[in-house]
Amino acid sequence: MIDIIMRRKLFFLLGLIGFIILIIGLIKLVSGRSPRQGVLKVNSTPSASIFLDNKHKGRTPFEDKVDAGEYTIKIVPDATTTSLASWQGKIVVAPSLLTYINRDLAESELSSAGDVLWLEKITSSKSEISITTIPDGATFLLDDENKGVTPVAISSVTAADHTMSVTSPGFLPRTLKVKTTAGYKLNALIALALSSGTTNTPVASPSSSPTAASGQVSGSPTPKPTSTASVDPPKPFVIIKDTPIGFLRVRFTPSTDASISAQVNPGEKYTILDSQSGWYQIKYDSTNKGWVSGQYTEKVE
Repeated sequence: MIDIIMRRKLFFLLGLIGFIILIIGLIKLVSGRSPRQGVLKVNSTPSASIFLDNKHKGRTPFEDKVDAGEYTIKIVPDATTTSLASWQGKIVVAPSLLTYINRDLAESELSSAGDVLWLEKITSSKSEISITTIPDGATFLLDDENKGVTPVAISSVTAADHTMSVTSPGFLPRTLKVKTTAGYKLNALIALALSSGTTNTPVASPSSSPTAASGQVSGSPTPKPTSTASVDPPKPFVIIKDTPIGFLRVRFTPSTDASISAQVNPGEKYTILDSQSGWYQIKYDSTNKGWVSGQYTEKVE
């Protein structure tokens, strides 16, 4: 009789342990399928509405957890400030990390400025910094030390507070206060605003948590593109047609969703470097390239 009781107790204990293991396994399975989240923080001047993949998320200043992944973010000023242009871009939110956006809205995307910063896990025990700017070819300074022209990648950066500055002729310089973290790369996309009085836009091609302060500004004029309406460039070329807004936007990629890199004027002529889906790639100054819509151009072969 005692053996039977002991066996029953043993079977009960084994069953209880198996049940506990099953519950723990189910919890891990469910938690593993749950979307991992990061933190999205957005500031703008002035305050504006925020849309992620066309879904309204709130207003700036904004900070909240969102599922990790890639998003199209749009910052839209209030109806009372319709003279200001909206801003749209692609961002990546990483699990358990912060993606930070700061945008100074202005009358056009070319005259606005802003920053997108995010961290990326690396194998190094130190920190790294990767800087991309709009326009590229801008001078980058880290703690007042010249680190070259953008895009710039710097390895073995001390994990500490730093000052980053970006300058480019014809654009307002921008300065950020950031904090690097050991074992992470700080990525930054910094867009500079055209300085006042600039008539044309030869801008180059694009693309726990970091912290950043507001940018500071002042600047100098930008030269005009070299192409003119009176001189025919090598064929094939395009002639810019009249547009409803008085100029034609040049974009980084052949899409209306792409960021604006420059603007060209009706009557100007530019050699075609490539074509894709009704878009033409042109070289709008001595060094910079971009895409224009064929809808507002006349091709000459």
